[in-house]
Amino acid sequence: MSILHTVNKPGQPLALCLRAASSGDSVLLIEEAVYELMGRGLDALPDDCAVFVMKADAMARGVQVRAELIDYERFVALCVEHDQVLSWF
Repeated sequence: MSILHTVNKPGQPLALCLRAASSGDSVLLIEEAVYELMGRGLDALPDDCAVFVMKADAMARGVQVRAELIDYERFVALCVEHDQVLSWF
């Protein structure tokens, strides 16, 4: 069973997400959570855990992206592709 974890804030929401994410899950950083791309916070994810970033949020904050940028249409597709969506905020 795959889970799409959406994270909208750095700090505790991301830390909880990192502890819960399993092999085969995906993580989508939105809103203020895109700032985590500037650090090494995502290194704790399993190797086969995909990381996505909402393009509009990264661009609005001027954050350099090391993950796949997506738009809202792709966000909806990810929600459908995964068995569950879990939001961390």
